[in-house]
Amino acid sequence: MSNASEAASVLFKPVAGGYVFQSPNPWVFGRTSRYIVNEAQKAAILAITTPQRPMLRVAVITIGVLAWAVAAATIVWAVSPHADPAVIDGVAIFALVLFPIYAALVIGLQRNLRRMQPIIAGAPRTDMRITRAEMRRACANAISTRLALVYAALWTFTSSTQVFSLVVRNARHPLFSDLQSFLSMFTAVVAAGLAIHYLVIAIRKMRQNPAAC
Repeated sequence: MSNASEAASVLFKPVAGGYVFQSPNPWVFGRTSRYIVNEAQKAAILAITTPQRPMLRVAVITIGVLAWAVAAATIVWAVSPHADPAVIDGVAIFALVLFPIYAALVIGLQRNLRRMQPIIAGAPRTDMRITRAEMRRACANAISTRLALVYAALWTFTSSTQVFSLVVRNARHPLFSDLQSFLSMFTAVVAAGLAIHYLVIAIRKMRQNPAAC
């Protein structure tokens, strides 16, 4: 999570007697464990899950993912026997990009979970859960206007670089004529959607609280 408010909105839900803490699955996907924790336990868990410089972390992760995606595409292009990217090349790029990201996420998540164990060791388990709809609403409420604008700018930059790539390649590789153009268009559309999502959140917050802008 990028900051304490966002982490709290996703991991905790206020209930009678404390908070429901939804501990992530150590392999990212699958069932989660849920506990009832008190205020002190919540604060200790948040201290583990949130970085000291959230905006710097977001920027570093975004730049790192983009740089690795370019490196992965370059590696596949260098070793591929195909003059133009084929389906197998796209699969290879996809795997090269996602596997290290997933591995890094699992390593970081399991490290945090090990640090949390002494905190939740005596906490009672519960069947109550935090739904995805509750997470989305709470996270949108928790994110600051400034951070929402930063996210919107980063995703706008990502979408713009993909559109620029499509324009540059269009003379030799018209849109949808090869696999790379499909991948670039997909990335551009997803990034544009995320940019709009965070921009809408920022605009809504500025309208609700003009003095905070």
